[in-house]
Amino acid sequence: MVQRGMTPMEAIKAATSVAAKYMGWADRVGSIAPEKSGDLIAVKGDPLQDIAKLQDVAVVIKDGLAFKLPASPPAAN
Repeated sequence: MVQRGMTPMEAIKAATSVAAKYMGWADRVGSIAPEKSGDLIAVKGDPLQDIAKLQDVAVVIKDGLAFKLPASPPAAN
């Protein structure tokens, strides 16, 4: 979407809150708010500066459950 002219923020909204609105699911998903499904991802860096950061997802949370977390650092001796 960014390659076709959208700003990074417009592309992120199109894939989240705007999509939820047009699917009739905005009351359940599409943004972070109380009573909505706890789905989110975390990336290293700022996708608003470099949208490609969204291709390297470090954390995935679905319905409040962690499905992908960063590797634990080695234990200290």
